[in-house]
Amino acid sequence: MSLEEPDETQVGRPSAGRPADTRRRSRRGLVVAAVVLVLFGSSGSVWWIASQARTPEQRAADAAAPPPSRITGKVSDQQLVERMELTGKVETASRTTITGGRPQGADRAVVTALPATAGKSLRAGAVVAEVSGRPVLLLPGRFPAYRDLKAGDKGPDVQQLQRALQPLYGTAVNGTYGPATVEAVRKLYVAAGYEAPAGQGPSTTGGGGSAAGTARTGGAAAAGGTAPRGGAETDGGTGTAPDGDGGNATRGSGGSGGTGGASAPPAAGPAKPGEVLPAAEVAYVGTLPATVVQVTAAVGDAADKPLLVLGSGGRQVRAVLSADQRTRLRDLPADAVIRFGTGPYEGREGTLGSLNSPSDGKNGDQQGGTSGGPDGAATAGTAGAGPAGTAAGNGGGNGNGSGAEGGRHEALFVPTGAEAKEGSTQQVAVELRRSPKGSLTVPVSAVWTDLGGSSTVTVTEGGKERNIPVEVLFTHEGLSAVHALDENLAAGQTVVLVRRGNPADSGSEDGSGGTDG
Repeated sequence: MSLEEPDETQVGRPSAGRPADTRRRSRRGLVVAAVVLVLFGSSGSVWWIASQARTPEQRAADAAAPPPSRITGKVSDQQLVERMELTGKVETASRTTITGGRPQGADRAVVTALPATAGKSLRAGAVVAEVSGRPVLLLPGRFPAYRDLKAGDKGPDVQQLQRALQPLYGTAVNGTYGPATVEAVRKLYVAAGYEAPAGQGPSTTGGGGSAAGTARTGGAAAAGGTAPRGGAETDGGTGTAPDGDGGNATRGSGGSGGTGGASAPPAAGPAKPGEVLPAAEVAYVGTLPATVVQVTAAVGDAADKPLLVLGSGGRQVRAVLSADQRTRLRDLPADAVIRFGTGPYEGREGTLGSLNSPSDGKNGDQQGGTSGGPDGAATAGTAGAGPAGTAAGNGGGNGNGSGAEGGRHEALFVPTGAEAKEGSTQQVAVELRRSPKGSLTVPVSAVWTDLGGSSTVTVTEGGKERNIPVEVLFTHEGLSAVHALDENLAAGQTVVLVRRGNPADSGSEDGSGGTDG
């Protein structure tokens, strides 16, 4: 027995028939897949053709009109209210702009201090600004200072000063700048931390001067400036030029006559602090306390321009309107309710203060004054914008409010309750119309109006419909306030909104009524 070794040509060599078998199996798989796809496609086609087939009865049913139907709503006795929603800003009812001027004895009017900062509340006697080292004192008053006051002066401006000093120092209001007023003015300056201006001492000409904290020699000319105009030192408020020595020209024993009163010569003796109150050192505001709304100047600026803006009086809410909104508010009924929404006055009611439009006037309600300083510039005057936004008074101060700022329509609403922060955002809801008691509310599509203008609503009960004539009061947000012209309409009843199908089949008692097809 012998072992034969395998032929080397047969060891490790693949069979020559295997590639052919693999190719045959792949072809068979492709054929099977193709057959399956053809079968599925044929079945889908047959299903689609079958689904489109309809019998004549089915086609007739599809072409027939839908059965009569309707959409209904309910009658309500809830009052319909139309409101106007506005957004405004809280502000003070009156704005006053303080304008500086050159104090007597100073060569230039320069802002040397601004102790009043934005948002600060100021009371009578507060220093709103310092000009060339001299204070501008805040006092309550209806009109600005128009002359320098001195001991012996009389007039409405003296009365206004005394009324302002009375709560502070018990000053009597008699219209004469006497010893009690001199002492009150001195205390006013001491409380503010400044030396009160004094007179020129003994006088034989009937005129008293004023000093910016120190005595003056030689009048205004010696100080390097021109003599002031419009003050008590020169002419008692007449505006005529002073005589060469800086005093008043002697006009008989009565002194110089000025606007609003005559000035009597002060008694001879040493000068006393408080004998003079320069117009450049006092600013009158209608209501105190006042809030600093804006500081418009800076230390080192020239002072003969607006220094700061004060807000005083109560609070109001200013809202911008469209022309149509202004027209609606102009015709607002007297009993309309104005209620405040989101904001510091939320939940409170208020009133409409005024309406402003570009045609109501170019200037605001202004209170201004020019009490001339030595250079003829406006001194501390006041100018403000009242609720009406109309011009009033004269002045060199700048008014801070026009009838309608920037040509806009605006409304001013007056809230009740405590004061809120200036500039706060406030929502306002104005009730324009409210349906009267006894009226009903229906969806707007429930009202059917014929060509003659008569309106009806269709009530459905127990499968029957009846038309009820109504008067439409007004429509708002998809609802109509109506008044039934007979007694057959009540809250809770069902009314037809939309009807489909043949009206004759809907069961209407009179066969009338609308349809949408």
